Amino acid sequence: MISSTLHQIAHDFYSSGKEFAMPIIKRDDELVELSGIALFKGSKMVSTLPAKDSFYVKIVRDTFKVSLYETVLENEDVPSEILQKPANKITVAFDAIQSKREMMLVDADTPTFDLNIKIKSRVLEVYPDINQGDPKSVAALEKAIEKKLSKEIRRVIAHSQEVESDIFGFGEKYRSEVRHSKLTKDKWQKIYKDMKVNVHVDFTILRDGVFE
Repeated sequence: MISSTLHQIAHDFYSSGKEFAMPIIKRDDELVELSGIALFKGSKMVSTLPAKDSFYVKIVRDTFKVSLYETVLENEDVPSEILQKPANKITVAFDAIQSKREMMLVDADTPTFDLNIKIKSRVLEVYPDINQGDPKSVAALEKAIEKKLSKEIRRVIAHSQEVESDIFGFGEKYRSEVRHSKLTKDKWQKIYKDMKVNVHVDFTILRDGVFE
């Protein structure tokens, strides 16, 4: 779940280069669950993301440790020879032990950012299974996960651009890098729509008996 403390929300609300996001909580009888993420533009909620996207939002916004996530890879993304049996989809559950993200402004005119995300993880389950002892199979799985995560992160960022809600703080980075930018919320919202982001994900599987 993304941070929703008063301190965090107030910081983002008053920042000229960032909008705030809040978790959407749903009550089902005696249970309370995270049902989505609300995206704001100023003080108005302009869109929502499903709960499953909270993982992608969090790895772009924060450096964090320990998070369980499951994703589905398409068969064209994973070489068939590494699978123990044929499958149209490959389910992977992993424990993202540690993630680190670096945001760099590479072109102030467009603007354009490089977003580098590194994740070191234990893979808890792969179905169908792969050859656990083959380094080439593990490397192919890493590449497939990198491709999947990059695609989903680009999708979430693109959606936030459509509704002009920079919940990731690209504007804060722009303001800190560009001297005399005189950045305001209104100015950044207009720039943000056309911003470009190069997403690079480096996914490393910790190979210490982590397959099941």
